[in-house]
Amino acid sequence: MEKTLFLDAGNTRIKAAEKVRGSEVRTESTQSASDPVADSRTWKLHRLPEYDAPEFESGLRDLCRSFDRIVLSSVKKKFQADELERLLGAQTGHQSRRIRAITRSVLTADRHRYLTPETLGIDRYLACLGAWSLGTGPVIVTDAGTACTIDGMDAGGVYRGGVIMPGLHMLIKVLGSGADGLFPVSSTLPDSWPPDSTATALQAGTAGTFLAAWEAHVRRWQTLFPDARIWLTGGDASFLLKNSTIKAEYDGYLVFEGMRHWLEHDLEQTSQGRS
Repeated sequence: MEKTLFLDAGNTRIKAAEKVRGSEVRTESTQSASDPVADSRTWKLHRLPEYDAPEFESGLRDLCRSFDRIVLSSVKKKFQADELERLLGAQTGHQSRRIRAITRSVLTADRHRYLTPETLGIDRYLACLGAWSLGTGPVIVTDAGTACTIDGMDAGGVYRGGVIMPGLHMLIKVLGSGADGLFPVSSTLPDSWPPDSTATALQAGTAGTFLAAWEAHVRRWQTLFPDARIWLTGGDASFLLKNSTIKAEYDGYLVFEGMRHWLEHDLEQTSQGRS
């Protein structure tokens, strides 16, 4: 059996993981032990140096050395399959490896209803595909990162589009530095209403606005998919889980799940393979 490493290259960092079975623990997932598919979709995360760090290239080569196949998903313009091939080319035995790049070419007309697929971040599609693959029926997927995306996929696995809005920390940074007398605050809601200090007023205007906007978008999605499972991933997912009354599930590996599903179901045949 080929040993596969999955690389998810985002704008801020590159994550690496492999699918494992047995006693390995999904440290970023809150899935219940009673989940019937939890044991079959366990992930092991591998730490890589920061992309701009001098040791990134050697760290990547050292990691990839023990894998037979590399599957890449990237929204990072400077880190596409050709760059990965270049970085690994100096590695002995690289020719025996296969690099599979998941690009926008997988977005055939039967898999989406997006008017501009050429501008769709492939991670948005893969996160939905990953969530959809973990159950039945439609899904609403939020990636609460630097930008917060709220996307939907119908019961047939067709991506239907979504929302891109400022992330929580982007709101805090922009408002906190936007005028004299304002300042960044913690990403928490004020304890009482009305806010009675500048700090709590800023918290209400950032964290409160972020939460209200997210809930409004999710509820609008629910008018289209009332029985959808709602999934969260990304760094600010914990804030939404803690403060919202909307029932949602967290999984830090949704993009990897989408990559796994794509690979296991031979969806790479519709892609360029190496792009």
